[in-house]
Amino acid sequence: MKEMSSKGVRSGRLACSLLLITSLLLILFNHCYKRSYAMPIQAAEAETIQETASFEETEIIEETETIEETYTFEETVILNNLAECTTVTIQEECAVLAGPKKTLQEAEKTVYHIPSSFVHPVSGKTVSYKGGKTIERSAKITYGRAGYINAMASPDSDGFMKLDDRFLIAVGSGFGTVPGQYIDLVLGNGVVIKCIMGDEKADVDTDSTNIFTYRSCCCSEFIIDQNSIRSDIYERGNASLKSYTWGSPVVKVIVYDYHYES
Repeated sequence: MKEMSSKGVRSGRLACSLLLITSLLLILFNHCYKRSYAMPIQAAEAETIQETASFEETEIIEETETIEETYTFEETVILNNLAECTTVTIQEECAVLAGPKKTLQEAEKTVYHIPSSFVHPVSGKTVSYKGGKTIERSAKITYGRAGYINAMASPDSDGFMKLDDRFLIAVGSGFGTVPGQYIDLVLGNGVVIKCIMGDEKADVDTDSTNIFTYRSCCCSEFIIDQNSIRSDIYERGNASLKSYTWGSPVVKVIVYDYHYES
C-alpha cells in the first residue's frame, strides 16, 4: 500500500507539472499572439479611424471652401452689377445734365486771324507768310490720341488722310486744340478747307505765338499717306498742289468745340 501510494504521488506530481507547463505555454502563446497579431490589427484600426477622421475633416474643409468660393463669386457678381448700374446711372445723369449732343453748327467756335508775317525765333527777322501748306507723314504719328485719330483715318485718291470727310492736319499749340477736334481753314480766296486736328506741332518748331512752323513758313501741315500720295506733291512737299483753289494763304482758322467720336 505504501509503495502504491508513493507511485501515485509521483504520478500526480508529474501530471501537475505537465498541466502547469501546458498552462504556461498557453499563456506565453497568448501573449505572443497579442503582441504579434492583435496589436497590428489595433494599429490598423487606429489608422482607419484617423483616416476616417481626416477624410471627414477634409470634406468639411472642402465644403467650407466651396461655400466661401460660392459666396465670393456671388459677391463678385453683385459688385459687378452694382458697378455697371452705377456707371450707367452716372452716364445717364451726365447726359441729362449735358443735354442732347450739339451738332457742329451748334457748337461754339473760336476764330483766329492769321497774320501775314511772323518773327523767326532763330534769326529774329520778320518772315512773310505766303500761304505755304506743307505735308507730314501719317505713319510716324503713332502716339496717344493723335495715333488713334490717324489709325481711324484713310487716304483719299491723292493720298491725303481724311476722317469724317475732313482732312487731317497738324497745327501748333497756339490754337489750343487737341487731336480729333474740328477745324476749318479759311483761305484768302474764300475757300474753306474742312479739317480735323491729327497732330500737334512741337513748340520748339514754331514761332513765339506757336502758330507758324518757322522752318516751312506755314500754319498748317496736311497729313498724308506716303504710299499713295501724289508724286508731285510729295516731291515738292507742297499740299497746295492738290487743287488750284488751295493756292491762296490761310487768313482765318476756325476752331470748333466739337470732337470726333467713333
